[in-house]
Amino acid sequence: MDFDWVEWFGYLASLVVLVSLTMTSIIKLRVINFIGCILFAIFAYFIDSLPTMLMNLGIAGINVYFLWKIHSTEEQFKLIVAAVHSEYFEHFISTNQSDIERQTTVDELREANTVFYMLRNNSIAGVLAGNNNDQGELSVLLDFVTPEYRDFKLADYYYKSHPDVLKHRGVNTLMAKPTTQEQRDYLLKVGFQVVDGSEGLYQKQL
Repeated sequence: MDFDWVEWFGYLASLVVLVSLTMTSIIKLRVINFIGCILFAIFAYFIDSLPTMLMNLGIAGINVYFLWKIHSTEEQFKLIVAAVHSEYFEHFISTNQSDIERQTTVDELREANTVFYMLRNNSIAGVLAGNNNDQGELSVLLDFVTPEYRDFKLADYYYKSHPDVLKHRGVNTLMAKPTTQEQRDYLLKVGFQVVDGSEGLYQKQL
């Protein structure tokens, strides 16, 4: 049987579009969907299907427009003190418990002396929790961002461009002990440095 590369190209384009629909991040969804639409438009050109090609080029253009709109719109960020034993905090924990327990236990989290909701455009996008001492060193138990906001904008805002927000809340140094390689990569990406390799201790000066 002869290998029909055009047909397999169509399968590839379909797979990319399908994968895009599994993304929880709207930015990842639109980027991957854009790639899939371009591939589909090329496939449509090969099979001489003008309507399919035009439709996919149109969808690709829509993705570009909304990606531009996302990146050109000035977003609003706010830090709010959270009450550990509040009904909403309990709801937040139970809703995201499996992800949260990759960083800390629920019992440890409930004993934290410092908890913040990290808001993005008036929506709770994440939680920063830990134990803050008299010197302003926050030992981070949880640095959690909900799946739809995992594009590093929260960390860039609070840890890099606007560290004064946390400083005004009495935090000038962040200390963390990541338990997974994913967490280690995240800490390095947002500006933490290894201060004790044997203990796996990372530090970020604000």
